[in-house]
Amino acid sequence: MKSTFLLLLIPFFLSAQPERNAGSLEMGIRNTYSTFSAAGYPGMGIGGQMRLRILERLNTEWFADWITTDIAKLGRRTDAHIGWSVLFYPIQKKKMEPYFIAGHCFDYTKVRINNTGIIDQSDRFIDRWSSAAQMGIGSHWHISQVFNFSLSSQYMVHLGSDVHTHIHDNRLHIEEHKEEGFSLEGHLLFTLSINIKLGKLW
Repeated sequence: MKSTFLLLLIPFFLSAQPERNAGSLEMGIRNTYSTFSAAGYPGMGIGGQMRLRILERLNTEWFADWITTDIAKLGRRTDAHIGWSVLFYPIQKKKMEPYFIAGHCFDYTKVRINNTGIIDQSDRFIDRWSSAAQMGIGSHWHISQVFNFSLSSQYMVHLGSDVHTHIHDNRLHIEEHKEEGFSLEGHLLFTLSINIKLGKLW
């Protein structure tokens, strides 16, 4: 009788154990808001991400973003980011899970001048490939055991050249600045994503 009672209590003991997150695989979609990305104008983008949690307090994020910026109707900037980040969780909560985030990405930028109807400069553009590093803070909001919202804020600095834009006499001017090492002129990025847990790999 006693052994039967203990067997019946096993499911309750198991449910009381803290949930293990290591090995979790997630997929998600995201929107990114880029502040002062071109001549002080913000950009908006869409993308996707995959997360693989390697330890309880350590997660990895693999992402791709496509961000466009309308520069006062005078031109358009396009940024494509493909990269990865590491997320560290200093504290772990059931609903809210704050984290520090840092990573690296490969970056493609293209700025094209629009045809304003006065001077046709639509064939003028500058593009470049480079890489960038980013770091910041964020938090997950677990709405269920399967779904979560994530919000992060990161500052991205370019490694190498960057494309600069400015407006003078109602005309857009573009030029490529070649930097050695870090270029402190970057983007402050805010990213909101919704993610679904696909399962556990271990």
